[in-house]
Amino acid sequence: MIRFYFAIVICFFLVSCASQRSILPDVLDEVSGVECFSRSYCFAANDSGDGPIVYVMTPEGVVFHHIYVNGAKNVDWEDLSCDDQFLYLGDIGNNSNKRKNLKIYRIPISDEWSHSHIDGHLTHNFPDTVQASSFSFFYQDQKGFPPSAEVFNFDAESIASANGKLLILSKDRSKPYRGTCKIYEGEFSPGKLKLKLFQQINFKGVSWLQGSVTGCDYKDGKLYVLTYKRVFVLERENGAFKIIGKKNLGFLQQWEGISVESTNSVRIVAEKSRLGKQKMKTIQLRDFKAWN
Repeated sequence: MIRFYFAIVICFFLVSCASQRSILPDVLDEVSGVECFSRSYCFAANDSGDGPIVYVMTPEGVVFHHIYVNGAKNVDWEDLSCDDQFLYLGDIGNNSNKRKNLKIYRIPISDEWSHSHIDGHLTHNFPDTVQASSFSFFYQDQKGFPPSAEVFNFDAESIASANGKLLILSKDRSKPYRGTCKIYEGEFSPGKLKLKLFQQINFKGVSWLQGSVTGCDYKDGKLYVLTYKRVFVLERENGAFKIIGKKNLGFLQQWEGISVESTNSVRIVAEKSRLGKQKMKTIQLRDFKAWN
C-alpha cells in the first residue's frame, strides 16, 4: 500500500513538472489569443463581445494593465502574433463564412516596455492607448458568401508572423468534415494584406475536435499548431510545411491560443466554457510523439 501511494505521488509530481496551469481572471473569460515575451510578460485578447483591448499580464496569468487600441474594432478577434516591431491582431473570426470585412490590425511595440516590483508594488511603463494600422484582406479562392457546405472552410482563428510575412490558417467547417487546413501567406501593402493560398494540410483528426485549428505560432523555422485536443509541430521542408510531431493535450478544454517560449515549451490558453474556466497552461514538448 505504501508503494502504491508513493507511485501516485511520483506520477503527480511528474505531471506537474510537465505542465503548469493558471486560472485567468474573469476579464479574460473569452480569451482567444496569447503572445508571450521572454517569460517577462504576455499580451492577450478576447474575441467578439469585448472592445479593442489588449491585456497585459505576467507569465503567471495576472493581468496588470490593458491597452486600448485606437483605430480598431473587435468584430471577432481570434489570435495575436508579433515580430520585432509590431503586434498583429487578427480580426478574422468568420464562423458563418460570409464576412467581407476581415482585417489585420498592426500596432507598434517597444522593447523598452517592462514591469517590475518595487516595495511589493507592480509598476510598469506600458501605454494606455496605441494607434493601429488597419489592413483588409479577402480569400481569393472564396466564391460564395457563404459558400456551399462542402467548401465551408473560410473561417480562421490562427495567425503567425513568419519571416516578414503573415500566415493565416483556416478552420474547416465543411460538411462532410474533411479536416483540411488551408495555410495562407500574406504580404503587407498600404491598407491591404495580399493573401495567396500557400498550402493545404490535413491533421488527420478523426473528429472536428482533433483536427480543427484554433491557434498557431511560429519560431525558428517551425510552425506550432493548436487544436482542441493536440499541439502539432511542423517544419519547413523544400519550402512547404511538414508535420514532424504531435502532443496530446489530455482532457478536453476549449483551447484557443498558443505562444511558443522555446523549442521545448509552449503556452496555451482556453476560454471559459462548459468544459471549465478560462486558463493558461505551459506544456513541455520534449516528449512529443514523432509523426508517422
